[in-house]
Amino acid sequence: MKELRSYNVGVYCRLSRDDGDSGNSSSIKTQKEMIVKYVKENGWKVFDIYVDDGYSGTNYDRPGFQRLIRDIEAGNVNMVAVKDLSRLGRNYILTGQYTDIYFPDRGVRFVALNDGIDSLNSNNDIAAFRNILNQMYAADISKKVSSAVRAKKQKGEFVSAFAPIGYQKDPANINRLVVEEKGAAIVRRIFEMARLDMGSKKICHTLNGEGILTPANHRRLLNGMLPKPARWSTETVISILRNRMYVGDMIQGIYECSQFRRTPPKRKPESEWFITPGTHEPLVDRETWELVQKMIDARNRPVKNKVIQLFAGFVKCEDCGHAMAYAYSQNIEQYTCGQYRHNGKNFCSCHYIRKDVLEQVVLDDIRKYSKLAKNQTDVLIHQLRQQSGDKDAILINSLTTELEKTSDRNGELDRILKRLYEDSVNGKISDEMFSKFMMDYEKEQSEVQQKISTIEQEIKETKANQKDSDSWVKLIRDYTNIKKLDRAVLGELVDKITVGEAKEVDGHKVTNVTIYYRFVGAVS
Repeated sequence: MKELRSYNVGVYCRLSRDDGDSGNSSSIKTQKEMIVKYVKENGWKVFDIYVDDGYSGTNYDRPGFQRLIRDIEAGNVNMVAVKDLSRLGRNYILTGQYTDIYFPDRGVRFVALNDGIDSLNSNNDIAAFRNILNQMYAADISKKVSSAVRAKKQKGEFVSAFAPIGYQKDPANINRLVVEEKGAAIVRRIFEMARLDMGSKKICHTLNGEGILTPANHRRLLNGMLPKPARWSTETVISILRNRMYVGDMIQGIYECSQFRRTPPKRKPESEWFITPGTHEPLVDRETWELVQKMIDARNRPVKNKVIQLFAGFVKCEDCGHAMAYAYSQNIEQYTCGQYRHNGKNFCSCHYIRKDVLEQVVLDDIRKYSKLAKNQTDVLIHQLRQQSGDKDAILINSLTTELEKTSDRNGELDRILKRLYEDSVNGKISDEMFSKFMMDYEKEQSEVQQKISTIEQEIKETKANQKDSDSWVKLIRDYTNIKKLDRAVLGELVDKITVGEAKEVDGHKVTNVTIYYRFVGAVS
């Protein structure tokens, strides 16, 4: 490459938190001043300054850099100047492709001031090694950042860039969520519509018809930006309805995201998520959230008349547990075991029941317990508590024992960490051993503390059974005069209905139908 008398210089500056850079030595302002001064001292012209503030150097999908490339392609820039190679990028393969192939092919001179690299010179062999070192540095920083973020997630601290609609980061503590009322009203409205058995398409139609801002546009408005044209989608509605964050639990680590290579995120199994109950104020109560989950799961494909079947998702085979399949044959609506229908008698048996019969059985049962709840409240509550009391007492006793053991281990780890620190200060163990032990014990303590939170939540939920009995009695007493079943009523009262195989009793065929109610299960 020959030296030109005149250059149109593209001044490129980048700064990223991932780089671990801080202070004036790496600030955007300092980079600009250093490079512009160099350009002017050599009598060249600054065509433009390209800035990527807050962008990682491990990939080149950055707006400032892409604008620089467009100007190079247009012939506006014939020289690129950066503070050092790491500002251009920290991926040694891609960085090498730009410095060794792309820039030379287009006659673009490249200068990295602090590294003493100038593409006009022949002694730039060190550049390749610097690129490798820059990538190794980025990888090391990425590991440290990932470790710190993981620790925060384990403690139930919020670490995502954006809070879900209905929440915002607490100004006093960005790792904590507080309610944002305008967004919260939208979320509550969506859950209320879903509770009334409105499907996601109908909810979208309602929101779009009323001009309700989408989550992205709501966030833009909060940040003082104008909304962009956008419409609600069924995927957005379902993601809100499925989000357990809205009952006050912190759910993080759902996706495996590479911080360094930027590979596509992969969804992890729920067992690997970071779940911390009760970290922030809920927008919907847990009962409503669970009801909505059930109603979403229960929604089935419409039949020809575009009506979702009344019992779709609710009625199951008593023996194999599979859903009962709906059929319309000879003017009769009926249900049979789906396993039997699809796989034959080697897997299950028919378990046939007519829809009108099933509907009447459920209506009669609801009316029976509704009258009992209204006229003999104490009797029904006593019956429910007696039914579940022994089982709950055994479970609570077992959980309490486990909680005591786990809490003891947590206290023991506190003492171990204290002794470990003292041994390090007194020189009894090396810094290397101290770091290794400290990392192992802190990891175990984080897991122990997570387990304590989980057990405490389970004890709390089990103890709430008494309250659940009261809630169910209060709920069902309003259905004394119910005339017709619909999916909203089923969703509010029923978890599932099982149908047994018909049996001969006194010359008549009898089918056992068991109704499992919300909160209390099968009432006997």
